[in-house]
Amino acid sequence: MPVTLFQEKRTYPVNGHMVVIRQARGEDAPELRKRLARVVREKVYLDEAPDSLPDSREQEEEIEQIQDSGGLYAVVKVDGIIAGTARLRRGSRGISDHTAAFRTWIIPGYRGMGLGKKLMEYTIDWAKVNGIEKINLDVWSNNDRAIRLYQKYGFRLEGRRRRQAILNGEYVDEIFMSRFL
Repeated sequence: MPVTLFQEKRTYPVNGHMVVIRQARGEDAPELRKRLARVVREKVYLDEAPDSLPDSREQEEEIEQIQDSGGLYAVVKVDGIIAGTARLRRGSRGISDHTAAFRTWIIPGYRGMGLGKKLMEYTIDWAKVNGIEKINLDVWSNNDRAIRLYQKYGFRLEGRRRRQAILNGEYVDEIFMSRFL
């Protein structure tokens, strides 16, 4: 299967909005931190606490570290506002650097616009061009929308940890999925 030529920056019109996906930059760090905190406060999608989030300087360092180690840290902006991210953190050099762990989030108010699909396409294209052979991810079992998206893009179940979290008073499993490129 031929590899798609990778466009570093992609622009799309979506429902009257201008959507841009591009590599994250250091100056994105304060806004990224603010948006991530919003998602974490929902206590539904990410297994983090608001007080564990990096400050802006640490966020900038994380962007640099991921990109410097051969990974992807991308942002999706809608009308100039960061609405979400996609990350691929490469495995250990020499052992598992042919793999990458995927993580994404989109803030409330921007979900259902197709941004997840655009981020997924961007991420997969980037991975193919940059020598990633396998993308791994984990998702809560009650996140049906995300699971359907991942399945649509070829991710398959690899395992699960039962009753790994309690969300809204109910146990949920942590599902592990992957896609070979």
